[in-house]
Amino acid sequence: AGLSRAQLAAMAGWLALRGAGTALLPGRALPAAPGPCPRRGCGEVAALRAMGFSQEQARRLLALQPRLGPEHREAAAAQLLLLGLSTEAALALLERSPALLRLPTERLRERAEELRRLGLDGGRLLRAVSRCPQL
Repeated sequence: AGLSRAQLAAMAGWLALRGAGTALLPGRALPAAPGPCPRRGCGEVAALRAMGFSQEQARRLLALQPRLGPEHREAAAAQLLLLGLSTEAALALLERSPALLRLPTERLRERAEELRRLGLDGGRLLRAVSRCPQL
C-alpha cells in the first residue's frame, strides 16, 4: 500500500517546512522553524504531525533515542513513509530497530533508494524486514 493523498500532502508540507520557509497545508500554516516553545520537543511533534503521525505516535517516536537531535527521527520517519509504509508500520519498525535513527541522513536515503530499486516497498518491505531486521 502506497501513501495516501493526505500523507503525500503532509510529506510535501514537511519537506517544504524543512527546506523553504513556511509550508501551507490544507487549512493551516506551519512555522519554518520551531521557535521558543514552553515544552521540549513541541516543534518536533508538529513536524511529525505534519507527516501524518498521530499525537500518540509522535510521542512514542520522541521517546526513541531521546538524546538524538530531531532531524534524525524526522529523516528516518520521512524515508520510511516515502517507501510506502504507514505511520504505524514506520513507528513499529523504528521501535524494533532504533539503530536506524542513528544512521546519517544520507546513508538512510541511500538505503531507501536501494530498497526501492529492489522493489521492496510498502507491504513487501514489512515482510522482508520482519524476516531480516538488518534491512
